[in-house]
Amino acid sequence: MDEVVHSLLDAVDGVPFTDGRLDIGMEFLGDVRLVEGEHLAAGARYRIVPPDMEDENPDINVRVVSWDRAGECRVEVRSEIDGHVVSARVELRMVGRRAHTVRIEGDYQGPGPWLLRVLRRANWEVEARFEDWWSVLGQREAPIALRVRHPLAHASLQVDRGKDENERWTAESTLRFGGRGIACPVAAVGLLVMRRRVRRLLRDAFDRAVNTWNAEVPGKVERGLQERVILRHQVEVKAVSREWAEGYVAALHQGIEGLRFEKGRLAREAVDIRLLEGEHIKAGARYRVAYAEDEVKPMDVSVVAWGFAGPSRIEFTGPDEDQTGWAELDSAQKPVVVRGAMAGEFKKSEQFRWAAEGNLGRWWASIGGSGGDGPAFTVSADHPLGEGTLSIAGSPAKGGQWTVEVTVTFEGRAWVRPLIAIAGLIGAVVLNDAFQLKVWKAAVDWDRVIPAATVSDPPQAAETTLRMLLDKPGDVPSD
Repeated sequence: MDEVVHSLLDAVDGVPFTDGRLDIGMEFLGDVRLVEGEHLAAGARYRIVPPDMEDENPDINVRVVSWDRAGECRVEVRSEIDGHVVSARVELRMVGRRAHTVRIEGDYQGPGPWLLRVLRRANWEVEARFEDWWSVLGQREAPIALRVRHPLAHASLQVDRGKDENERWTAESTLRFGGRGIACPVAAVGLLVMRRRVRRLLRDAFDRAVNTWNAEVPGKVERGLQERVILRHQVEVKAVSREWAEGYVAALHQGIEGLRFEKGRLAREAVDIRLLEGEHIKAGARYRVAYAEDEVKPMDVSVVAWGFAGPSRIEFTGPDEDQTGWAELDSAQKPVVVRGAMAGEFKKSEQFRWAAEGNLGRWWASIGGSGGDGPAFTVSADHPLGEGTLSIAGSPAKGGQWTVEVTVTFEGRAWVRPLIAIAGLIGAVVLNDAFQLKVWKAAVDWDRVIPAATVSDPPQAAETTLRMLLDKPGDVPSD
């Protein structure tokens, strides 16, 4: 636990500021400025503007009251957005290198007339006393406690530690609800009616949390905080024959060749493509591609090679060369390897690079049951603050299905490294749930689209794909 706390403090200490502004090359996190004092020195004040909220003039301030990594660290936060005011005070007490206590107090006040404001308010406090947790004997209060108070209700959660059994902690959680003032009788009746259902829901939630903790946390602690975070999930999806897939790639390749330009222009509903140099889809051809959506900037596309039985390669460049990339296919007639890469600024994140490779030969060998050397599809992403890899492997399943295993690994660099490791340690439940839901939704979309597509012949499916890309991109499943 002490190592986790020190890693968090190291990460906060290492946050870089340039000319008073948070400088991490990820503008989508918002605008964070040091407006007073020195970073993490007593009296330092920061102002935060969340992304896409510049016009709303939010007032979010963070003030450092004290910062002593061997003593007390205290920070105050105040946020006011559209009349909603949230204040919080965070206190970390250290004894040398040992974490002693973490305490967070806060309150909320909502907007509106007087009566509504009376009801739109609450305060809370969270406290974790680490020394009391480790020193089981003689403790008088629960070492972990959460209390929430509203004008009409209150709730509290306390977690006590008992004796260890077989290298396991025993813990007892007590959750209390109650009404306040005129709401007391209403709350009493409601809790009496719902008591059994609430108890069952809480028991299921705690059981799930305990099972996830036992499955994830001990192993991560044993391996240390500097490891990669690994997420893995398997799903079954409808299979596609190799003959149909190869016919589809060939038809799509020929469909692009068959696009007709009038006076050097291909005007469609969603995209405007202009042929600036050379002949359509011949080596040396250069295009300007502009999208109907205002937030998507125009891009220059160049054809380096284009062959049906040989390699095809295109390269693209964004405005002001803020994005560059390429994509290539070894053969449209008998596709085996497809690759692509891109670098530049994406969604206000600078210095971002990714590369992808699909080995179709390996894929067909794997789903045919003859195995394969590693995953067939990989996507790697690289940023100065971290790197990650997505890999997809397949194997045969019963009933005309494929078993698809999706794996994501990522780790941080510099000051972000301990944050990523801690996220994998204490956020395993949330990360796994979000990842599994994403993979499941992608599988549902695949099973919704693929059976309908494979009913038609490959040329018809390729024509539909081109029409969707050029005229109605919103119809393409987002996952």
